[in-house]
Amino acid sequence: MFPDTKIRFTLRSFENINCIVRKKELANLILFLDEGKYEVSVHGYYNSRNHLVIEKFFVRNPDSFIREFVLKSLKSIA
Repeated sequence: MFPDTKIRFTLRSFENINCIVRKKELANLILFLDEGKYEVSVHGYYNSRNHLVIEKFFVRNPDSFIREFVLKSLKSIA
């Protein structure tokens, strides 16, 4: 909702990866995801501070709520 929305979160895999989302539309959609409930696939690049800057993401095990409110909106962004 703010003009310069940025969110930071940690992806937990074999190692912890610090991530940043700078696109306001993606940040709003990621905030719908409950912690530890979904598997996501992300695409981005590492910045100079070794943070993964997320440009695209895909939810691998969406439920009906996520399909309706996140994935439909995501199609219009990408």
